[in-house]
Amino acid sequence: MKQLKEREEEVMNFFWERGRLSVRELLDLHDEPRPSRTTVATFVKFLEQKGYLDHRAESSGFVYFPIIEREEYCGHNLKSVVKRYFDNSIQNVVNFLIKSEEYSDEEAKEMILQISKVKQK
Repeated sequence: MKQLKEREEEVMNFFWERGRLSVRELLDLHDEPRPSRTTVATFVKFLEQKGYLDHRAESSGFVYFPIIEREEYCGHNLKSVVKRYFDNSIQNVVNFLIKSEEYSDEEAKEMILQISKVKQK
């Protein structure tokens, strides 16, 4: 699975939230100032080439739809981060999060509780 660039991921989020979209519908979902139709169509083409989207011809033109679910994409990215930055160790991830000052002791305890519940199943 190829990594998406930030803008590609933004476009994919529209598809993951809405499902099937035409380029025109996708363009209408963007905030002002909207990108050009050509720019949006180019992103859609790249996403299709990377295997994230497929299309069908309908009476109003092409309609595109996601063929990779958001959860699959997120899971792949998470595994990649764990492998690259944490020596492929979930324990290293948990240690990092626990040591981080951004998380409270209560959040760390909840995380450990959730892990133990999953392991028991």
